[in-house]
Amino acid sequence: MKMQSPFEIWIRAKVKDPLQEEINAIEGIFTERKFKKGEVFKKSDSISKELAFILEGSAREYLINSKGDEITGSIIQSNHFLADLVSVRTNEATPFILHFLEDSTALVASITAHRKLLEINLAYNILIREHLADRAARYSKLQILFLTGTAKERYEFICENYPHLLIGFPLKFIATMIGVTPTQLSRLRKK
Repeated sequence: MKMQSPFEIWIRAKVKDPLQEEINAIEGIFTERKFKKGEVFKKSDSISKELAFILEGSAREYLINSKGDEITGSIIQSNHFLADLVSVRTNEATPFILHFLEDSTALVASITAHRKLLEINLAYNILIREHLADRAARYSKLQILFLTGTAKERYEFICENYPHLLIGFPLKFIATMIGVTPTQLSRLRKK
C-alpha cells in the first residue's frame, strides 16, 4: 500500500469518501514547484494560466491603486489554493498580483487541466466548491465590516479570525487589508 501524500490526506479530510481514482486524477493535474520569496505567480493585468495549492509557505494577493499604493486583498498560507478567482472564472486580465511572501512549495496546475477535471471529477468539484464557499464567506464578512464597521472593528476581526497573520507578516499588509495606513494600525494596536 502506497503512502498517502500530504495533498491526498488533505483531500480526504475535505471530501467524504472520495474514490482513489478521483484522488489520482486530482493529483495528476498538479506538479510540485518551488518558489523563492518575492517570486510572482501572476502579474498585474494578466490572465491566469495556472492555479496553485500551497504545501509550504505563503503568498499574497494584492493590487496597486492609482496612487501607486499596494492594497493587500488576502494572504494565502499552506493548505489553501492560490488563484486569481476573477481571472480563472472569466478568462480576463485583472489587476491582481499574486506573489510568494517566503520560500514556498506549491502544487501547480494549468487552468485548462483544472477546467477539464471539474467537468468529470466529483471530488475535485467538492474541493473547489468548498474553497470558493470559504473565500466568499470571508470576503462577505470583510465587506460588511468595511461598509458598517470602524477600523478598530476590522482590526479586531483580523485578531479574532486570523491571529496568525499578525505574527508572521509585515503589518503594512494587514493595514491595507483593513483599509488603514500602517501608522493608523500602529495606533489601533496600542489601544
